Amino acid sequence: MDSRSPAAEPPGIRAGLCASLAALATTLPALTQPGEAAEAAESIQRIARSLRTSGALEGRPELAEQAEAVLAADSRGIREAAARLMDGLAAVARRSADADGELVLLIQDDERLGQAIESALRAAGRRVIRVPTAAAAWELLRRQAAGLIVLDLILPDGDGRNVLLEIRSDPRTAAIPVFVISARFGSRPRAECFALGAESYLEKPFDLEAFAVQVSASMSRHANQAALARRDPVTGLPNRAAFLEGWVGYRGAQPPDTRFALAILNLDHFQWLEDTWGRRYAESTLRRAGVRLAMTLRKSSLLARWDGAEFIALFAGQTARAAGAIVEDALRGFRKVDFGSGTGQPLNITFSAGVVDITPGQSFEEAIAQADRTLYVAKASGRNRVVAGDAESIVPVQRVLLAEDDAAMVRLLTRHLGREGFEVLAFPNGAAALAGAPASGAALVVSDIEMPELDGLSLLGELRAHPEFRHTPIMMLTAMGDESYVVRAFELGADDYVLKPFSIREVTARIRRLLRRPCVAGVPIAS
Repeated sequence: MDSRSPAAEPPGIRAGLCASLAALATTLPALTQPGEAAEAAESIQRIARSLRTSGALEGRPELAEQAEAVLAADSRGIREAAARLMDGLAAVARRSADADGELVLLIQDDERLGQAIESALRAAGRRVIRVPTAAAAWELLRRQAAGLIVLDLILPDGDGRNVLLEIRSDPRTAAIPVFVISARFGSRPRAECFALGAESYLEKPFDLEAFAVQVSASMSRHANQAALARRDPVTGLPNRAAFLEGWVGYRGAQPPDTRFALAILNLDHFQWLEDTWGRRYAESTLRRAGVRLAMTLRKSSLLARWDGAEFIALFAGQTARAAGAIVEDALRGFRKVDFGSGTGQPLNITFSAGVVDITPGQSFEEAIAQADRTLYVAKASGRNRVVAGDAESIVPVQRVLLAEDDAAMVRLLTRHLGREGFEVLAFPNGAAALAGAPASGAALVVSDIEMPELDGLSLLGELRAHPEFRHTPIMMLTAMGDESYVVRAFELGADDYVLKPFSIREVTARIRRLLRRPCVAGVPIAS
């Protein structure tokens, strides 16, 4: 039983199965021909071996068993084993044709030849539509895509060479392989057709079985090339082109009232990472980040690398709020991953994300622009966070976690930093600050040292041990000016040490400097 969904598997796999079926159909009769049987048996076993090593039989235990039977068969049993494998391939090809079936468009007005070509291609598992004129072909191509075109040069409504030129000039059809068939002999029409972009040129009459094999091989090759062209070489994820194609397919296949949400995710401080560790290491980190996102964003309908250190995800049937919660869960898991392979020290990186609803009637370009604006809000609010909703109504606010037991100092800092655009979350002691820190979304921590329950140095040590705060800037704001306290604070990971009494303008300037500084957990900061 074939456990794969035909519509979900790569088109190159389907095309490869059809190519193998066509090749077996051509080779099998030679087993009964004197002097050809041994060579035919070797050819059949090579085809079976190719199927086994290509990955096409993964998830198809019956086909895999039939291929192994062909490889193990002797000269007396190979015909029966090959026939069983052909039957299995034909069944899979029929299901693929019903589900998706890369279409072969046959432009041929000769009824008898057209039926013969259709029969040969359908026997190889292909879905074929035949039209008698160029006008009918263009009408069909406006409604659906074709995987290959078979074009007769002599048509009732024009010269096939003009049709070939139009096919190659139209962006929608320019990449489709075209097989030209013609009764015109000689090198000039052949050379002209190849110059115009024909994949193959066959003169009538031609071997239909060999033709079917050639068509299947060409479709397999082009399907694999198309799949590679839509795959990002660094992360292995779909690329921008594949995402845009997938979006068009999704929107067209879903009911008109289906909700969609769009998320753009950008790795924080990635340029600094590349500048510090080099491009090769940065690409390795990007690849592992893509794998992690693919694992944690399985509820997304599409996930792709969009550009640079940026990823994009589409959520069908989800609001921005619901999709934002999914991305937030992914971020929590992402923070705990050590990406530090090869550096000899841990590396925890984060991402920022903007998530928006795609509203009815909105163009995809508009949705992308809106998601970009929302991502900017997440970045401007301190990074390492997810912002979901309309960016126009969101003011970027950076949160400062303040651990301070002096109420007057709390009022002073809260009032002044609030006027400077910061939101201050104040806690009266180190224990309360430690308990509230994980859910605070704080971009920076300011802590006194002398506090009840848990002092500032102990809080500093605990925060640096927490995976979400290894990279968060921490400023010690204290009256403890003894050298031993200063040294100990920096040993525990403090980023700055300010003595009371202080200038509030200087503290604000230091906070802004710390928030601008690239900071990656577990990695020394380049000054």
